[in-house]
Amino acid sequence: MRRRLVPPSLVLAAALTAPGAVHAGFFSADPVFGPASAITVGDVDVARDGSGAVAFTTPDGGADHVFVSRVVEGRLQPLERLDAGLDVAGSQPAVAASDSGRLIVAWTSGGSVYAAVRPSSGEGWTGPQLLAAGGSDPSTDLSIHGKGYVSFTVGGDVRIARLDRRATTFTLLPDAADLDASRIAGQGAGRSRIAISADGTGVVVFGEVVGTSMRVIGRRVFNGRVSAAPQDLTLGDLDGRPGGAADLPEIDLEDDSSFGYAVFRQAFAGQRRAVVRRLVGSQFEAPFIAEGLPAGTPFEVVGSRLDLSGRGEAVITTATTGGAYTALIKDNQPTPPRPVPGAGGQSMVTGGIAENFDRVVAWIEGDAVRAQLFDDDPARRTEPLGGPASTLSQAAFGAVDPGAGFDVAVNRAGDALVAFVQGGPGDRRLMVGTYDREPGSFTGYTTSKWRRFAQPPLTWQPAFDLWGPLTYRVEIDGRPIVETTDTKVTVPVVVGDGIHTWRVVATDRRGQSAASRTRNLRVDATPPVLAVRTKRKGRVVSVTIKANDVIPPGARASGVGVVRIDWGDGITTTNPAGRKAAHRYARKGRKSIRVSATDRAGNATVYRKRVRVK
Repeated sequence: MRRRLVPPSLVLAAALTAPGAVHAGFFSADPVFGPASAITVGDVDVARDGSGAVAFTTPDGGADHVFVSRVVEGRLQPLERLDAGLDVAGSQPAVAASDSGRLIVAWTSGGSVYAAVRPSSGEGWTGPQLLAAGGSDPSTDLSIHGKGYVSFTVGGDVRIARLDRRATTFTLLPDAADLDASRIAGQGAGRSRIAISADGTGVVVFGEVVGTSMRVIGRRVFNGRVSAAPQDLTLGDLDGRPGGAADLPEIDLEDDSSFGYAVFRQAFAGQRRAVVRRLVGSQFEAPFIAEGLPAGTPFEVVGSRLDLSGRGEAVITTATTGGAYTALIKDNQPTPPRPVPGAGGQSMVTGGIAENFDRVVAWIEGDAVRAQLFDDDPARRTEPLGGPASTLSQAAFGAVDPGAGFDVAVNRAGDALVAFVQGGPGDRRLMVGTYDREPGSFTGYTTSKWRRFAQPPLTWQPAFDLWGPLTYRVEIDGRPIVETTDTKVTVPVVVGDGIHTWRVVATDRRGQSAASRTRNLRVDATPPVLAVRTKRKGRVVSVTIKANDVIPPGARASGVGVVRIDWGDGITTTNPAGRKAAHRYARKGRKSIRVSATDRAGNATVYRKRVRVK
């Protein structure tokens, strides 16, 4: 009868708790900075890998200056001032993020346009680089490979600076993007916006004054030049209503530079509407309207925002004097614009889309910030509908200020940041709310075959979570054993022989968790019992073996797998029939016989005996 190890008391388990699972959702905003006399959110951007930054201005030394708080594993980092050495006030910060912590921030200081680059998460910021004297209204974007553009306005012309993939210094393109350089472009509500695709091709959109009316122009950007074929996106009419001035353009591109969308505001018989046009190749297709305003009513568009995934799915948000609307692009087709939840009074709205097609939309409603998730299934052709609205602002910090900036950014997994400002004069706070997904599914790696470790090593797949870090809790037979941040562990207590179950629970910093599938853990740390009898007759030696691998009733062992006899003269017998074997030696003398029994877990018991052969 073999010894069975008693199942452990699992002393460590008493110190570990098994919290109930918390599912993905919105989390109330936390103060990132403040209180301060003034704060203005300029821009928020998050790369596909979850890195990014919030760019804003706040007084420092008597004047507004440009700061960022970088995003690392979903956490906002300590503030970094980017316009150090510039004594004049800074404003209009725009930020773009690419994987591995690569960032661009462009802004204006004292009527000039500057930019700073952070090459990667492990490198520091460059100093401010002057892009143009007498400039304003910068816009910037980075490709997934780290190439970037900044567009801005100088003297009534839209200019563009290029940043190569691994560079930290910008190059100004020689030509203006204007349709006609003699006309005023890029000023006021005609400010430019620029987007870049995966291959480094960009598109810039802006307003240009033609006669007494502003029109929206789109133009491609190729490395060191602008396209020779600019496009006028402005409509001549809409459903028989004559088109007027157009402004506030936005642009975004798919990974494939042949495709993108632009949205802008245009007046039709005195009512301003949100017009969307798809870019295919070098042409913009027929328009559709991104809000649900009845034609001819006194309500009109205040502004629109647009965000595309790399595969062309999109979310388009529009604020109007009659409410806020969301329209989606799914399978290259627009969905009907729908009002955001609430009783009205929405002053601003914006959204972002993940590479899994999920969308987050947030808006300012009265004194609060609200948000909802559009949980989209790429395999389904039906329109995804928004989930229930959640409040992100905290009433204890005062009313939300719509005039102090408002932005949303989403990583590829659907985690989102929503940045805004709360509080009255002298008591402002930069607030950032989040949508944070729970850890993704994962599995254990350790085999379910028998193993000979009483304290077995276990390994598992990392759970997917861009905004970790994660803590892993190992459970055996439903009881917590140990916690670690690694994806492997040697069990710190003795596990009794037999068949057990194990799993790992991954938990993020917000208490959201996901568990691996339960797997069998077969432990057999006890060697087989071995009894051997030998008999000699002349030069013939006979061996009889009894080997077993049993434990008390109700448990299991791996069982004896191999019995081997080494006769000591270079001859070996494996698994003899009936556990009996005889061997005739060719020569007389002293021989060392070795008999071993090995179970299926790898435990072995060895018997040795010396015999004299005559």
